[in-house]
Amino acid sequence: MDSHQRIETLYALSLAITPEETLEATAATALDAYLDRLDCSVGAVFERRDTGEYRLVGPDAAVGADDPLYEAAEDQLIRRAVTDEEHHTSLPVTAAVGDDSHYWLFNLPDFGMLLLGRRGEPFDDAMLTGLKPLNEQLATACRTKQVKTTLGDARRRFEALFTTIDEPMVTVGVGETGCEIGRTNAAFTATFGQPTAPVDGIDPTDLTPNSDPDQLVELESRLRDGHPVTEAVRRQTTAGTGEFLLRGVPVRTPNGQEIFLLYVDITEERRRQRTLASLSEESAAILTSDDQATACDRTVATVVSVLDVAVAEIHRYDRGTDTLQPAATTAETPVFVQSDAADSSVLWATYDGTPRRIDALSETDATLRCDDETIESVLSLPLGDHGVVIVGDDRPDSFDETARQLGQLLAAFGRIALTRTERVQSLEAIQSITQDAVTADSVDEMVETVVDQLPTATNFPTAGIWRADPATDQLKPIGATGRAAELIGTHPTFEPGNSLAWEAYEAGETRLVSDVQEHREAYNEASVIRSEVITPIGEFGVLIPAAMRPQNITVGDQKIAETLASSLTTAIKLIENRRDLQLLEAVTDRVLRHNLRTELSVIKSRIQQLAEDCGETAFTEQMLAHAEGLESTAETARTMRTVVQRRDDRRELPVETVIEDGIAAAPEPPADVDLVVDIDTTATVVGHPKLPAAVAHLIENALEHATQDGGEIRVTATADDEVHITVADDGPGIPTNELAVLDQADESTLSHASGAGLWLIDRIATYSGGIFVADVDDGTIAQITLQRP
Repeated sequence: MDSHQRIETLYALSLAITPEETLEATAATALDAYLDRLDCSVGAVFERRDTGEYRLVGPDAAVGADDPLYEAAEDQLIRRAVTDEEHHTSLPVTAAVGDDSHYWLFNLPDFGMLLLGRRGEPFDDAMLTGLKPLNEQLATACRTKQVKTTLGDARRRFEALFTTIDEPMVTVGVGETGCEIGRTNAAFTATFGQPTAPVDGIDPTDLTPNSDPDQLVELESRLRDGHPVTEAVRRQTTAGTGEFLLRGVPVRTPNGQEIFLLYVDITEERRRQRTLASLSEESAAILTSDDQATACDRTVATVVSVLDVAVAEIHRYDRGTDTLQPAATTAETPVFVQSDAADSSVLWATYDGTPRRIDALSETDATLRCDDETIESVLSLPLGDHGVVIVGDDRPDSFDETARQLGQLLAAFGRIALTRTERVQSLEAIQSITQDAVTADSVDEMVETVVDQLPTATNFPTAGIWRADPATDQLKPIGATGRAAELIGTHPTFEPGNSLAWEAYEAGETRLVSDVQEHREAYNEASVIRSEVITPIGEFGVLIPAAMRPQNITVGDQKIAETLASSLTTAIKLIENRRDLQLLEAVTDRVLRHNLRTELSVIKSRIQQLAEDCGETAFTEQMLAHAEGLESTAETARTMRTVVQRRDDRRELPVETVIEDGIAAAPEPPADVDLVVDIDTTATVVGHPKLPAAVAHLIENALEHATQDGGEIRVTATADDEVHITVADDGPGIPTNELAVLDQADESTLSHASGAGLWLIDRIATYSGGIFVADVDDGTIAQITLQRP
């Protein structure tokens, strides 16, 4: 083909490449021209998909599909689709098939691929170069029809959607002269009524009243600029103000711009969001309540707020009276009254775990009376073993499934808060009961104290304590709450055999009995007790809290009972140990005060008689000194016991009186020892009542360790921020081994009477909140430092 023929061919092809009615027709018309003008026997147009694969454009846009030449070209196209783009052969791709056949794959930019095949001479370079702009023209025509087809399909789908969609929809035309309402669907008219047209803006007050004016200006500006918007707006409807999610899409038209506005009703969703937000905030307040009364008040207040009802109340179960008692209400006084205490009544059925709903109270023959005649709808919800929540509203049929679920959730929060606060209160009460128990003078007094506090402190109004009698193999009742005494009268004695109480005691394990009727062989069938927990109190006996309803004593009650029983076990041991110590102290006191002193008096009398009869004064004086030392040690031991017994007793004492009383109680100094007293203060100190005894022992130690040839003992008192009482001597000093008592609380350091005296001085100083120190480097300087009041 010469140059002139090539130009004519290319020109003819350019005329044939024009957009037709459809994409398929456009491709088919162009392909026919290519095959005819270029003497090709094989040809096809392919569209490139987003996946990289190629799709044949229409069944009529392929010629010679059964020809081996076509198949070879198609295989090449398939391989190209699955090969990485960086490894693609540059277009056009050409290949020979056999001796006289060739195919070409031409690029259709941004659309796909053109396949041509012929027998005979291949296209020369000039032809290939000339076909490139024609292929670009074909690609443009195909893309145009592709876009129009897509838009047409979208338009048809939109038209179908516009007329059938359930959400309100409206179009607004934006032209040079202003805006004009276009079409509205049935949902729009039903929701908002007929819009006013024309309007001055895309979405003015006619379309979104009650919205923020600044928000409207921003929305209109974005839509005019061609940007889609999605915003929450408020709008007046035929039924009132609603909340909607506005979706706006601008579309260019030959006459300007058309805005499609879709309104999705989110009124209920927003209401639920506000409800959940309120629920989250207020439920947190319920769960963090400090006490049960607060938990009840916050629960009913939250129920009224979240469910938007007239009144809410909590009726708590009272174990002592087996009744449901009003505990909290949002009204001035409780409005719901139970008219029938039978188990079939509304409140008792709810307490047993079944929620109840009454849609029209005035028309229902129910065992629930309401003192507020305006209440029509009632929702009764279980509060676990704590009671029930009762919700009332003045509208019939107020409580749908959502309200019921929210109510149950709030009741669950209330139950959790009541359980937590009840346990905290019970644990605090156990601590208080234990403190009172350990200070009791006897176990009987302790039992009386415990049963008096159980009803209010631990919610165990019906409870008793049994004591084990090993001699008879019996558990005998020794104490019961007042309510238990009223209900049961004389409590039974438990024995081995058919007694669960004895089994629990003997095994040392707690038994939780949810329903006593399941153990008829071990219980009196006429008993009013229906549930209980049997908790061993060590080897002492058992504690049994009980209730008049099955399953009313819970695992939580079991833990409280076990904690209390453990505390009582410790308290009983302390009481018994204290009783034994008191007995030992009484015996020791009698021995020290009476027996030992009496015997020492006899011994001293015999020694003196022996001295007179034998005239052996040196030996008898030594014996007499030992006897008097033993008598002094016994007196010191008595003082030590008294000091320790009153270790927490402190009072204000004038320092001058302390020193004078101490000197008076100390031994008389020998004639060659001078006792010098220098009191340079009139201060008052805080001290143990036996503080003068400490001063007396300081003087006694100074006398014991003074020089044999006389000397001086100085007693001084000075004051600054503290008060210092000092006793000093110029003797050889206290032996180091005796000072060990000041650093050790070991009885081995009390090997000498003066060691016991030092121990006593140190204890009195410590119990006075002071400090005792002794310096023995040059004589002895002993000092007690005390606090002012």
